[in-house]
Amino acid sequence: MRHAAASLCLGLAAVLAHPAPAARAETVLDFPTYQLEESFGPWWRAVTDEFARRNPGVRIKLTNAPSNDHHRMLTTRFAAGNPPDIVHMTARFVWGYAEEGVLEPLDAWMDKTDIKRSWVPSQASLTVAGSTYGLVLLNYGWGLVYNEPMLRAAGVAVPTTEAELLAAAKRLTRDRDGDGRIDQFGMALNTSSSSWGFMTFMHFHNGRDRDIVENRRLDDVAEIARTLARIQEYVTAGVTPTGLDNNPMRQLFWQGNAAMYIDGSWAPGYAERAAEAVRSGWRVAALPFPNLAGGPSNALAIPKDIPAERKQLVWKFIALVASPEWQRRYAVMTGNPPGRLGSVDAEAREKWPFLPLFEASASRRSRSHLPIGFENEYNRFSNVFTEGMTAMVAGRLTPEAAAARIAAGLRREIRGLE
Repeated sequence: MRHAAASLCLGLAAVLAHPAPAARAETVLDFPTYQLEESFGPWWRAVTDEFARRNPGVRIKLTNAPSNDHHRMLTTRFAAGNPPDIVHMTARFVWGYAEEGVLEPLDAWMDKTDIKRSWVPSQASLTVAGSTYGLVLLNYGWGLVYNEPMLRAAGVAVPTTEAELLAAAKRLTRDRDGDGRIDQFGMALNTSSSSWGFMTFMHFHNGRDRDIVENRRLDDVAEIARTLARIQEYVTAGVTPTGLDNNPMRQLFWQGNAAMYIDGSWAPGYAERAAEAVRSGWRVAALPFPNLAGGPSNALAIPKDIPAERKQLVWKFIALVASPEWQRRYAVMTGNPPGRLGSVDAEAREKWPFLPLFEASASRRSRSHLPIGFENEYNRFSNVFTEGMTAMVAGRLTPEAAAARIAAGLRREIRGLE
């Protein structure tokens, strides 16, 4: 016993003389996304878990930021010098952030991969003044989401032209309980003052096969007025509530109170939380427009003002996201066509019956929802447009007056716009 005690004391003395090295501190990468509660959520959780498994001592902190507040949050954090480590954003904001100098060029990493030659064509649009500032995760692919039982009950065929769309919306608008108030709307349109209100305008303007800017020249005021007048027809006909933003617009449809709305390839993901009657009766058709509002949907980027070792880790995460296997899983798990071409396989098509329609929409020739040549001014374009459009929707301006105000405001606010 005496020898054992002596040995124990010697062992303790050795441990105290040579203490074990301190546990290495865990590196946590901050990653807020507006997709965590959407159909993309399981994929984001899976790929971040895989990144942590491959990189011991590194963890990604995923948090959800509602889509309407996400861009405002990013702008505030960049201004405060406290950007998230992984920047996930709606792609239309890449140009503005790039011009402000808050994003890190990705070419030094990206040029060592096959991304630029294996990605959707809109990836090239995220190259600004010779530098690439984001990885496109999704190209816009749009569809007309509709309630098939509602159309069948009203004897309405799926619209194949925009004129048929408005006519169908009128027939599908009903007072179901006879209390004198509309409780089934034929169409749900976003006419809010958010950037998605501007997207509504672009659905109809690009849908008429027109760009909002061409060769740095704003489209004719008369043409802008024609598009606004078409949107106003839906409002004055009472087929859509006014002032809807994206979440209320979607809720109106998925809770069974609207017959149709326009949404992207992520729309099928909402079906799981839909009212029971809608869950079995929703369908998707091609948008009934001659052309589409196309371009990149969302992107990953790296902030410029974080330490170099964190930038390297963020790029490793982006490279994992861009790998063939995780792009294939993107299609299978989310039902959306990935940025990497050729990633949609038989498993994804079987699981998501409408994926081929969205894939075709995302890959077809389309107009751009962005002001070409003034992409970095997207916020100003959106703000000026939605101010005029919401005034029209509220009945304070005619479409012609709203178009004139929009054109004057854009030429006043944006240098070089003719």
